[in-house]
Amino acid sequence: MVVGHFGIAQFGKAARRELPLAWLIVAAYLPDIVREPATLVTTRHEVLSHSLPAVAVLALAVAALWRLRGGTLAAAGVLALVCLLHWPADVFTGCKPTTFHGPWVGLISYRRPINDLLVEGAIFLGGWLVARRRGVAIGRGWLALGFAVQVVFLLSMYAGAEFFIGKHEWMWEPSVSLVPRPHVLEKTPCGPPTPLRSSG
Repeated sequence: MVVGHFGIAQFGKAARRELPLAWLIVAAYLPDIVREPATLVTTRHEVLSHSLPAVAVLALAVAALWRLRGGTLAAAGVLALVCLLHWPADVFTGCKPTTFHGPWVGLISYRRPINDLLVEGAIFLGGWLVARRRGVAIGRGWLALGFAVQVVFLLSMYAGAEFFIGKHEWMWEPSVSLVPRPHVLEKTPCGPPTPLRSSG
């Protein structure tokens, strides 16, 4: 999930207006932030950043940091919740580990770009609307930027990949043609990537 996480951060801002949006954005994307440097040192980076125990530890860490700087317990709880919601959001869009050695689960909605854009867009727009109603000044430019980022992200994912629109399967190879062509979708079960099977 990309802009959906930002939508969750905006819901957090609406809940506790004293929380800086920067803190909420870090909390919302913290598993992704941790995963990037972890990819340089281990093939288990997805498990160490996106499993339920890892996300729980990250949620506690960001909440503890807020408390150490003198923040309220309620705001710390909102930061922790925003971080914890990263896991179910990613389970919707992809395939994520449950525990360090447990099963992987996911709906892999990235295979359905229209569904993904609608759900992530609804979370993003919903967070924006709720925050604005609570008096948080988040400009309309954020909406245009967020949707543009999501569309560019999805286009980058589908270059040379299969996807569904409705019940039809497609392959898009922009180096061959800018028009997607019908395709028989390859089954990709949800599970650890290979070589651990490594990450994704």
